[in-house]
Amino acid sequence: MKFKWPGIFLIVALSGLASYFATHGSKQQQSGNAEVKTAPVSVTVAEVQQRELPLTISAVGKVEAKASVAVKSRVDGQVAEIAYAEGKPVRKGQLLLRINPDVIEAQMHQAESVLTRDQAQLTRLQEDYQRNKELAQQEYITKREMSQSEADLQAAAATVKADQANLDIARLQRDYTRITAPMDGVAGALQLPLGGTAIANTTVLLTLNHIQPIYITFSLPEAQLAAVKRAMSKGQVPISASVTGIDKPVSGKLAFIDNAVDATSGNISAKAIFDNADGVLTPGQFAQVSIQLDTLPNALAVPTAAVENGLDGHYVFVVKADSSVEIRPVKVAVEAGDFSVISAGLTVGERVVTSGQARLSNAAKVTVAASDGQNKP
Repeated sequence: MKFKWPGIFLIVALSGLASYFATHGSKQQQSGNAEVKTAPVSVTVAEVQQRELPLTISAVGKVEAKASVAVKSRVDGQVAEIAYAEGKPVRKGQLLLRINPDVIEAQMHQAESVLTRDQAQLTRLQEDYQRNKELAQQEYITKREMSQSEADLQAAAATVKADQANLDIARLQRDYTRITAPMDGVAGALQLPLGGTAIANTTVLLTLNHIQPIYITFSLPEAQLAAVKRAMSKGQVPISASVTGIDKPVSGKLAFIDNAVDATSGNISAKAIFDNADGVLTPGQFAQVSIQLDTLPNALAVPTAAVENGLDGHYVFVVKADSSVEIRPVKVAVEAGDFSVISAGLTVGERVVTSGQARLSNAAKVTVAASDGQNKP
């Protein structure tokens, strides 16, 4: 048998090279993976502080006018004048619209004429009565004739009173043709154009909203009712509201809590009142409401974002001096806004991780990218 020695040597050499590269390549890959695992994790941190914290609860509310009036005409007629600007503030008593008064003024003049006629008749009957009274004393007329004269005088006096009442009604109807603002507020869009016919007490001409002050209505769970009532017993309950498009929250106070819990939802309705002097709140807007129930003095606080939930309870990642992290169990007494009040597990001045926890484990190395702005008072 002949052996092909050059071919065998070539096969052995190639096998050796493959084994070398496979072994050393695997070691290099493992070395690279080790470098990735040991690379510091970029995190943000906050310092544990002792501070005064407001104890609040939150709710979603809706802005409502303190009063809303659908302005209607009290007389029939056509709109003859529009004296207000849509969407602009108006004052109580300000002229808004005028209904054509021609027909009512004609009725008023007619009532004046009837009154004048009947007053003249009354004057004549008064003179007849005085004359008949003297004649009756001299027995020139009978008692029956005297009684008739007195009855005629009383009837004429009653007629004049009725005429005066009719004239007063006509004048009142004329005054009703001037539609004025019943309160301060913001006037809405005109619902009937110039020349349109209004039906008395039926046609809505515009809506007037009183917005200074203004309400925000919201609902609270039944479970929070006792805490709110305790806060009310101590005095005014401060409330802040955030509305989309407004840079900073507006401040108000709790004004009203309903007298019954809704049996269906388990919630109770409440209202907060705001001065709204700058008019930033508009009826119909949605608002995030924060009700301050109390103030916690000297609370040991960290941003709520730093607190994690585990199988054994709450914990945080504490950044140590060597830039490694330690998993620290903590006890959370209460959450107050964006902060958690810690009753055990931390001390003032320690730093806790507020973002990046998902990539951390105990003793992991970190680099601090930034300090959490929530930590500022």
